[in-house]
Amino acid sequence: MSPAQLGRRLGLATAAVAAGAAIAAPLASAATVPVASGVTNLHLDAATAGALGDAGLSVAPIGPARASGLRIGFPITGGTINPENAAGRVTHSGGLAFSAHGTTVRLTSFTVLTNRANPVLTAAVGNARIPLLAIDTSDARVLRRGSGGVGTWVVRVNATLRAEAAAALNAAFGTDLPAGVRIGRVDLRAQPSQVVLKGGSTTLALDAGTAAALTSLGVAPSVIAPGTAEAAGLAFPITGGRLNASTFAGTIPHSGGIALTAGTTRVELKNFRIGIDATPALSAQVGDGPARVDLALDLSAARTGISARTAVVRGVKVSLTGEAATALNQAFGVTALTAGLPLGIADVRGSVR
Repeated sequence: MSPAQLGRRLGLATAAVAAGAAIAAPLASAATVPVASGVTNLHLDAATAGALGDAGLSVAPIGPARASGLRIGFPITGGTINPENAAGRVTHSGGLAFSAHGTTVRLTSFTVLTNRANPVLTAAVGNARIPLLAIDTSDARVLRRGSGGVGTWVVRVNATLRAEAAAALNAAFGTDLPAGVRIGRVDLRAQPSQVVLKGGSTTLALDAGTAAALTSLGVAPSVIAPGTAEAAGLAFPITGGRLNASTFAGTIPHSGGIALTAGTTRVELKNFRIGIDATPALSAQVGDGPARVDLALDLSAARTGISARTAVVRGVKVSLTGEAATALNQAFGVTALTAGLPLGIADVRGSVR
């Protein structure tokens, strides 16, 4: 097949290719998360693959990319992505090798860019990087799948050859590949290393012994709105936060709080913030001022997991720190409150964006 014949055959197959609409447009300002793993699959168009083969031009994966029939999978190595609309930048390992008549062109280190008006897949060619494929998202769908339901999958994406890539291949092989030739269909399956919380609540079941001790001291606990008192305990709305998808390290802020009242003395502990790291703690704003006081968290028996886009931390033991005990003793004129006094068991259920 001559270069002109190849160009005509491929051009006829792509006359109706439409310009892509950016996935990012509806929710471009929403939070992004780092990408940990996943795969992007390129399903080569059978007609295009056949035309290339007839012209003596072969296409093969470069490891660790793998091929199965006309599908080639490229491992995702990183990047960031909006989990709700797939706007972002996703990097890959592996690549494609185009070969003909003893000449090979290697295209590696693919990067998918969907956070722009015209989404594109770029590739490294030697020391240069070129736009390889135009990404048409006009018919794309974004799904939430994968582990815990927090992965971002993008399906029904069409890919066509960019003019820059066509020029590079034509120069290498003496072909006449037209810009816009349909290369195939792309689907992306990205799993995040971090999740963003958009709601849910933390429930604190007050320790019965401590509640009785406070009552004996004349101190009455109550809930501060929008916190609520429920059968399971005091519930405080989650207002945001980020967590590591594997270790759950991160921060979870809340609204509402607890008021401790004795006579005319009222101490408000509100806007709780859970910090999960090497030394987990729960801090609370004291009244309306800038001061915060820490409460101790014990996660040694806690159970964590993400399922159906809900991050759960169950069985967290909450107790007074020395700092908190001293502050409360001074406020109420008592000495009975001590470091380590159990406040209750907390269960966190955060909705994942």
